[in-house]
Amino acid sequence: MNTLYLGNRQEFETKAIDYVSKSDAYKVLLKKDKGNGDQKWQTELNQMVESMNLLLESLKNHEFLNVDLYNGLLVDASKVKLPYLYFLPDVSKENEISLVPYITSQHSATWKISKYLNELLRPFVDKILSTTTFRDEPDFMYQLYDHIFTKHELQSTTLLCAIKITNFYTLDTHKNMIDIVDCFLEDNLVPNKLEQVTIQNIKNLLHIFLYNNIFYYKDHIYTLTKDSPNTMPLSDTLSNIYVFVWQKQNLKTATAKQRIFRK
Repeated sequence: MNTLYLGNRQEFETKAIDYVSKSDAYKVLLKKDKGNGDQKWQTELNQMVESMNLLLESLKNHEFLNVDLYNGLLVDASKVKLPYLYFLPDVSKENEISLVPYITSQHSATWKISKYLNELLRPFVDKILSTTTFRDEPDFMYQLYDHIFTKHELQSTTLLCAIKITNFYTLDTHKNMIDIVDCFLEDNLVPNKLEQVTIQNIKNLLHIFLYNNIFYYKDHIYTLTKDSPNTMPLSDTLSNIYVFVWQKQNLKTATAKQRIFRK
């Protein structure tokens, strides 16, 4: 079902510009000049694609990638479109309108690597996270019933707390995100390989992916300094890993003897 939003356009635009200017997840790379702006943007995009392909070639030459995977991940500059940022209203709160940013991604330079990494990581990650995740509302009701009437873990004195993560797709810097994924895989992968792909190689590809997400908004090209576009399935996977590691670390320091954490 589609929802129709009616509001003041000027107010909407002001909120959008304010969001971009104050966000610590966006960094200006290039400003569009009159006359040759489009050419400069295309040059910037082509240089980024060339850099990505050189990194992939280096991985192939050092036998981190086989020839088939290398050819499958190579970026064709002629088929790449510069992603753009747009906003949709979040009307979940009464008498308050905030904006949710979205970055187009399907024809971006990082789309192939993102798709490959997500198909590799997602099944494994979902399996590990299944013990602390509600799949849907019926699963929530089932687990709640189980905790109350079967395990007797919830009492009348039990305190319930809900945490809303408002920056789910911009949790941390690229370096820290890669380190968190490394920590997660080291803790949960026994042979240090996932379908014959080493943890180091996953980190190598993540580096190429995270550091090459750019987009345009108004007259500027930006790069993401934290995480990745929320329209990419891999972004969900990475953020879920990050939150899982975070909750695991925090539960270790919790003082309560009986504690349950679910997402």
